Amino acid sequence: MTVSSRRKLNMPGLIAWLLYAVSLLPIWILSLYNFPSADDINMGIPAHEAFTATGNIFAAWGKGLYMAWYDYLHWMGYFTSTALMSVPPSVFGEQFYCLGVPILTLSLSAATAFFLYTLLVSLIGMEKSSASVVTALTLFFTVQSLPPGTPRLEAFFWYCSGANYILTWSLGLCFLALFVRVGLSDTRSLRPVILCSAIGFLTGGGNYMTALTCAIITVLTLIWLALPAHGGIKAPVFRRLAVPVLFFLAGFAASCLAPGNAVREEIVSGFGPAKTIAVAIYYTLSFCMRQWTRPEHLLLLLFLAPLFWRQAPKARLSFRFPLLIVILSPGLAAANMTPPLYALGNIDAGRLQALAYIQYLLLLVLTEGYLIGWLRIRVLRPLGDAGAHEENDMRLRWYQSTLIAVFVIISALSAGVSSDYYTATEALHELADGSAAAYRAENEARLNILKNPDVTNADLTAFSHRPALLFYSDIEADPNSWLNDGLARYYHKERVRLILPDSVN
Repeated sequence: MTVSSRRKLNMPGLIAWLLYAVSLLPIWILSLYNFPSADDINMGIPAHEAFTATGNIFAAWGKGLYMAWYDYLHWMGYFTSTALMSVPPSVFGEQFYCLGVPILTLSLSAATAFFLYTLLVSLIGMEKSSASVVTALTLFFTVQSLPPGTPRLEAFFWYCSGANYILTWSLGLCFLALFVRVGLSDTRSLRPVILCSAIGFLTGGGNYMTALTCAIITVLTLIWLALPAHGGIKAPVFRRLAVPVLFFLAGFAASCLAPGNAVREEIVSGFGPAKTIAVAIYYTLSFCMRQWTRPEHLLLLLFLAPLFWRQAPKARLSFRFPLLIVILSPGLAAANMTPPLYALGNIDAGRLQALAYIQYLLLLVLTEGYLIGWLRIRVLRPLGDAGAHEENDMRLRWYQSTLIAVFVIISALSAGVSSDYYTATEALHELADGSAAAYRAENEARLNILKNPDVTNADLTAFSHRPALLFYSDIEADPNSWLNDGLARYYHKERVRLILPDSVN
């Protein structure tokens, strides 16, 4: 293959990544108008106090670890999530809260790219150029087609929520990628095992949706390798894989058995085990396959199909178990929903739906790749298919160009009717209509009051602008509300009260 032909093969990947990067720009620009609220304030108080007193970032993170221990004993067990939630960027200054959106989107992007590269290139043997396209387009629709409303807000624009779900999901993807690399590694070095074990323990201490997904995947992998049919597996490899799984399970068990969980269970209640499983399966069909699957997802699958088709003969997989994949994939999507259903009886919160969607789309793409490989290798090849037409680049270009044209038309029509159709178009709308700028101005006016040392009782006017991607919650008219109490303690006020518009003089 010549240098020029390799460059041609890489062009689709470069274009796909450029498209994804450009689509993030409106979201990042909108983040400049973002401000902390609710748990950002309450959970960030110790770290904020430590940083204000010392100016030391490590002192702030030390308080984050303290909060993880405190909540572990008194409120909730997922210690990794709590530590991350307790140090939002705003504890170092409100002007830094805007960094939350880039931190969350870049973490998700890097972890997804690392996971898919490991899975598609290192494990399966797909060409890097094709894997690059798969990764960039998957990320594009992960972020842009996230269900509108609170899922987008709580995934990326409310840092406390994003730290709990997006950061720990990203950590989980890194753990799974390292788990695969440990299995593929021929070296006897302990470094990859130690790194995978450390990240596995932290993943086990993250949110339960991510932890349960990783538990199912890694434990089933070990069971699969231990079956007699796979007796060819080398015992040292099995032991190397077992070590990080044990560390992960230790973190998961420590999280589940936390004393604080018992305290929380007295306040919230969900479904029993049987109903939880039934409702999770129903929600997988209702939310994932009916509500969240849109025309652009079909176009994504159609676009990626030729890439998977071409790469199938080069894959290291035998594609012998399509039925298992068809069962396991929606099963993982359903399992992802079981922790909140068991604990709360619903997945109404946007952050829960966001994580469920993110995992669903990733599973959808990987399932398509496996089934196409099975179709070509296990079904058509025995019938004499030699793939005679897969090198017709002109036909492929016309096919992909047609899909791109259809995507542009559908996107233009959909975003023209509903500005919130994509996350980027919703961000552009809030920037263009002035609501984002007005929201920032109102927040800055509040900060002038809250940071005034002469004001001991702060009366704050209710927001008149509440952009859907920026506004999560506000304090209440009752000064004894936990929201008001947290804000008062954060800014050292005796009392903070919300003044409704009709009561303003």
